[in-house]
Amino acid sequence: MLVSIVIPTKQRPQALYHAVQSVFGSTYQQFELFVVDQSPDDESAIILAPFRSDPRFHYLLNRRPGFGAASSRNLGIAASNGEVIALIDDDVEVQPNWLEQIVTEFQADPELEFIAGRLTAPPYDPATGFTPAFDAWPHLSRWHFPLHASGANFSMRRRLFDRIGGYDEFCGPGSRLRASDDTDLCWRIVRSGARYKICPHIEVVHTYGFRPRAEAEALFARYQYGNGGNFGRFTRRGDLFAGAWFLAREGKHLARAIWSALRGDRRELFYAGRRLRGFWDGFRLPPGEGLVNGEQLRHMQSAARAAEVPVATPTSSVCL
Repeated sequence: MLVSIVIPTKQRPQALYHAVQSVFGSTYQQFELFVVDQSPDDESAIILAPFRSDPRFHYLLNRRPGFGAASSRNLGIAASNGEVIALIDDDVEVQPNWLEQIVTEFQADPELEFIAGRLTAPPYDPATGFTPAFDAWPHLSRWHFPLHASGANFSMRRRLFDRIGGYDEFCGPGSRLRASDDTDLCWRIVRSGARYKICPHIEVVHTYGFRPRAEAEALFARYQYGNGGNFGRFTRRGDLFAGAWFLAREGKHLARAIWSALRGDRRELFYAGRRLRGFWDGFRLPPGEGLVNGEQLRHMQSAARAAEVPVATPTSSVCL
């Protein structure tokens, strides 16, 4: 089973190098790897030069202004050939058996279409900041699963994209809604009825994920805004259940947030406001734009091939 690994990246050359290195150190070697770079400089291309001699390694540029990681994920998916596609972030390192465990799960269950794996954090002092993590609790309900799963460790069969489409390019880091491209994808998977599995034994480590306190709070605020934006998008596209579920849930959160604010803690009220603002902004976005369907992914393949560049030479003149 060939596994295609896609890593979107922007201006994290050192972390990216270790992410790529960890993939090549896997116990399972039937893979191809696509790095999709949005950096405005050549540092990532230069640091990845040691991998260029391996035919499994591919380096693509994505210089689309106003589009973020979701756009790069779609580009990597379109360029790849594997039956299974695995997506990680550029600031993680995979465990040596990560790929082997993914393949084992998909081979054991031909109907399985999507796996959400575990994202662990190295030791750190919570008083100084935060490292995002996902313990991959198998008991998560299907409605809460999209809100918690981490896109830093996803794998899926290629055929799934024919049914639900690719990533929504209005969601995620660097996009209009700033975060939560993983929430968007997972919600559509749940609503499609696809068989999915939460696997804590399929693990990546958030080696470079630590954020100092101020940066962590800003990140969490983007998460809230992005999650709201997701459900605004779902509602505008006709999933009225998504809108009703979100607003009913927000009603409960808002009541608790107001009570906390009356007692002097306004944090939850701020986050509730970010989610509701995100919902409205997501609802206002054109429903027919941003989401790339399965047919569009297939049409993107030729553009993705054209975007591949040598990693040993400066790349600033090659754009997509």
